Amino acid sequence: MISESEALDRILAGITPLPAESIPPVLAAGRFSAEEIHSPIALPALDQSSMDGYAVRSADTPGALRLVGEQPAGVARNLTVGRGETVRIFTGAPMPAGADAVVMQEDVSADGGIARIGEAIPVGEFVRRSGSDVCRGQWLLGIGEAITSARIGLLCAAGIQELKSHCRARIGIISSGNELRQPGESLAPGEIFESNVPMLSAQLASVATCIGTAHSPDDDLVLAERIRALSAADALILSAGVSVGEYDPVHEALRRLGAEVDFWRVAVKPGKPFLFARLGTQWIFGLPGNPVSSFVTAHLFVRPALARLSGASAASAAPARIRVPLATSIDNPGPRPHYVRAAIKNGLACPAALQQSHGLSSLAASELLLRVPADARLQEGDLVDALPITF
Repeated sequence: MISESEALDRILAGITPLPAESIPPVLAAGRFSAEEIHSPIALPALDQSSMDGYAVRSADTPGALRLVGEQPAGVARNLTVGRGETVRIFTGAPMPAGADAVVMQEDVSADGGIARIGEAIPVGEFVRRSGSDVCRGQWLLGIGEAITSARIGLLCAAGIQELKSHCRARIGIISSGNELRQPGESLAPGEIFESNVPMLSAQLASVATCIGTAHSPDDDLVLAERIRALSAADALILSAGVSVGEYDPVHEALRRLGAEVDFWRVAVKPGKPFLFARLGTQWIFGLPGNPVSSFVTAHLFVRPALARLSGASAASAAPARIRVPLATSIDNPGPRPHYVRAAIKNGLACPAALQQSHGLSSLAASELLLRVPADARLQEGDLVDALPITF
């Protein structure tokens, strides 16, 4: 059994990103950049007004100024403001030559070509200076960084038409278990509805595209066939059957297929029976069958791996961590770190009442996984490492 940090290091060390392709920024959401991008222009390109109002010389305020023109956004009229003059201006419009401030229209009394300003206006008031947001040549996006909606807006504002991004990982998800039935089917005593596959598909959607799902009974021959049928996937996630019990088919199925198993037990709670293997060019992740254990190990290991496969840098692929104060004390007398489900209330981390690995309702109500170290006793108010799990 290896530590969680060693497990993640071994996973990320072996994975290299998928090839890159050039696509428009609008199609790159959820991908990772394969190139460094610098701005070809300054933002704003010219000094602009940030308000509807009147462009003035600060030195002329307060006072009654002669209105000499109007400057809308989207067109440069090459206007000039001289001594005792003002220009009507609108949000986003280029500043007239000579003007160094803008007065909000609500603070101006205009009548008969005269604009009366009752207060002194400081230099730079409501003016967006050229390059105040982005300088020409400024770095916008680095290799391995996530292409978020805000970054897409920035790239488009800078006039970027195409960028190189890594292809998204394609995954397949296979559940195993004689007891599983699909929602809508009838349940016999001892049977349960399948929940892990749809949960994992949704959990991993931000870093990968699911191209197929399947179910296998607790039969290694059938499971091997299900795995073969999803050979087009870059990675496979196997839900349940990862231990070495009589009804756990994963190890034997992978042996039949010639897969190379790197490790299959990690010192983490919940989720000790976690498997990492390779089958040809395909990465294999074996997750515990209990839904919370499956979710936790997918968050700790699978999501970072798929992010890396999709082009994230090794550093940015690791799960985000923050420090939060506890609302109550927590004990973890065991030898493995325990990831405790919790919600944030009034700025404090409140652990869920039910922490057993079947408890989906407490997972659904949680926003964080609190990492409680092995053999630890944390008190109310103590800071604890927390992994956000709402995306």
